[in-house]
Amino acid sequence: MKKLKLAAMVLSAAILAPAASAYAAETKDVTMAFCTWTGYAPMFIAKELGYFEEAGINMDIQVIEDESTYAALITRGSVQFLATAQDPNIKMYGNGADCRFVLTMDASVGADGLVATGDIETLDDLAGKTLALDKSASSYYFFLTALEAGSSLTEEDIRVSDMSDTTEAGLAFMGGSVDAAIMWEPELSEALESVDGAHALVTSADYPDTILDSLVVNTAYAQENPDVVAAVEEAWYKAVDFLKENPEEAYELMAGGFEEVTAEDIASDVEGLEFYGREENAKLNDADSERSIYKISQDMADFWMAKGECKTDDLTDFFALIK
Repeated sequence: MKKLKLAAMVLSAAILAPAASAYAAETKDVTMAFCTWTGYAPMFIAKELGYFEEAGINMDIQVIEDESTYAALITRGSVQFLATAQDPNIKMYGNGADCRFVLTMDASVGADGLVATGDIETLDDLAGKTLALDKSASSYYFFLTALEAGSSLTEEDIRVSDMSDTTEAGLAFMGGSVDAAIMWEPELSEALESVDGAHALVTSADYPDTILDSLVVNTAYAQENPDVVAAVEEAWYKAVDFLKENPEEAYELMAGGFEEVTAEDIASDVEGLEFYGREENAKLNDADSERSIYKISQDMADFWMAKGECKTDDLTDFFALIK
């Protein structure tokens, strides 16, 4: 599914000045934002099936493609909840965004990949080649991690073409203007099918802890409304359970929240995703686990801190709600 960044994005009045609740006086108006991506779409299940309303929440879900606005929106409380990839969440927090981690939503286990022409057989063969990617996207961390772990190269050994979004990177590869590209679905499958000799050198299935999606909340709002945070978390778990038990109906509900997205698009994306419900989050939140959300996130923070992309790699307060 496309995570498009629109050149002109007008933030709705619902974000700047939330409308009065249409429900009872005790109902709390809450705004959540995320871009067009299947990993976040179970929130539409929660909304359409009344999980938020049952908890006294009038949930306004805003689909905002311009991720450059996210840190400002969550910090000033224009949106109370924000869903995006954990890697950008860590960078936002490390650079002063006033937010707290709530839960892990999903992990990419094949929905993202590095696709190359037939003459590029290994990561080392990328030396001197042109590779298209979007450095602002979560897949950039995946790319650098794979490069460091699976080759003798650094980013400087490759002609990296920084694109405005990952869809553009995929289209550049399919158009023949670059030798390789970092892309996600649906461009990933389209490239493999349409370009003669195209193949995936690595995918997120090889590095499953590099691309996870998570939910964060404005810090002050969380402190003042712990009941809402708990209710949103519960609504997510119920939605994931529904998705696992009723996939066909769930795909329709998930697609309905986005423009120009079909249930078939959702079904295709789901093949490369693992959704995290209550049990999966409990395991990730276990600090004694070899694969905990704390370790995964600290690796991200340390990585970007070393590259000068974060002002701090201390995540203690970021995880205050679940520790």
